[in-house]
Amino acid sequence: MGSRPSLTHGLATLVRAALTCRAWRRAVASSPSFRRRFRAVHPPPLLGLFFEAPGPVQTPNTPAFPTFVPARRRDRDLTAAVRGGDFFLTSLEDLPDEGPCWYIVDRCRGCVLLVNWDDDSLVVFNPLTRQIEDVFDLGPEDMFDDSRGHYAQLNPRLLFSDEDPTSFRVVLLVHDECRIRATVFSPDTWEWLVLPWVDVPASSGDDVCWIQQEDGMQANGFLYWVYEDKRYLVSLDTATMEFCVTELPHCLRDSTFDIGETKDGATCIVYSDQLNVGVLMHTRDDDGVEKWVLDRVVPLDRELERVLRVGLDDGTVLNNLVADHNDLSVLAVQDGYVYLLSISSMHNDPQTPCWFLSLCLESMRLERLFRRSFDNAVHPYIMAWPPSLVGNYGGFALQDAPSH
Repeated sequence: MGSRPSLTHGLATLVRAALTCRAWRRAVASSPSFRRRFRAVHPPPLLGLFFEAPGPVQTPNTPAFPTFVPARRRDRDLTAAVRGGDFFLTSLEDLPDEGPCWYIVDRCRGCVLLVNWDDDSLVVFNPLTRQIEDVFDLGPEDMFDDSRGHYAQLNPRLLFSDEDPTSFRVVLLVHDECRIRATVFSPDTWEWLVLPWVDVPASSGDDVCWIQQEDGMQANGFLYWVYEDKRYLVSLDTATMEFCVTELPHCLRDSTFDIGETKDGATCIVYSDQLNVGVLMHTRDDDGVEKWVLDRVVPLDRELERVLRVGLDDGTVLNNLVADHNDLSVLAVQDGYVYLLSISSMHNDPQTPCWFLSLCLESMRLERLFRRSFDNAVHPYIMAWPPSLVGNYGGFALQDAPSH
């Protein structure tokens, strides 16, 4: 093995080598410039997708665990990483006094945030390292104090610190008829901090819950929530804990979309319109007002036909397959890649499988992942850099520290 880490292999290979060689581990952990160059060549890979249990299973006191489907890429180290992890979440069964009903509500930096609605508890779990980071109760009792009329609580969000990758926070958003507030849990204090109410524009609908409950969106230190009518976007600066509300472009009203980062780290919205994918970039005008500006719209019908053609020699079967898949749905955006669902005219039938795809924003080329039925929430799982490789953190900190 060479004395210097290489840019020619992927993240899983680098992690395997660094965790078996102390010199490599020190070289990677002590060189931010190497990690920047490595990320530019090798974005964090998708290991697979978590699927929530089907609707009929989601009843109180009925065992329910998300299922995991690997991306099935031809990389021995990625395969080994999945095999060595706990992606069936069996470690949660060892928790004392917790019911067997867990649902994923967010994921960040290789960890998943799960909630047990029966016991009102949360757990932060890293399936790759098989480590339970923390277990705690869901929200403080006074987070709805002084609410006006009806109120609602949204799914919690998971945050990790850029300065200390072993430190996390959980943010819970609540709202009444015209205001929002954040409550923040820190494992350092083991308390929920309840922040003040903030007035926001009224929703055009009559629903009690007028902000979407979907899987969390975050990019560059901001958390995002979308109004149910898709007129406004709520953002929370996690450094200052200040809210901002911006109006969304009309092109998003009837589209599925997600907020993430490009390969260069710029904040973007990626949306789908039938077989077209559009990209909006986050900007500020001269007065500091936030705006989302259309960058491009790319038709993907031919690209979709190309990836679906792989392995099919029968032209009639191919033509029927391509014609049947007439819509794309955006699942997630991260590190310059978009994870998509190719929807057929029979997508409401749980027995009819859909194609799961990835799209590189830089080249706009699709990659076919796998085919599976789709009947509930999906959470892409992206491999993260271990804390021990981005600084003096984690289980290797003591043994790597210099002797005195």
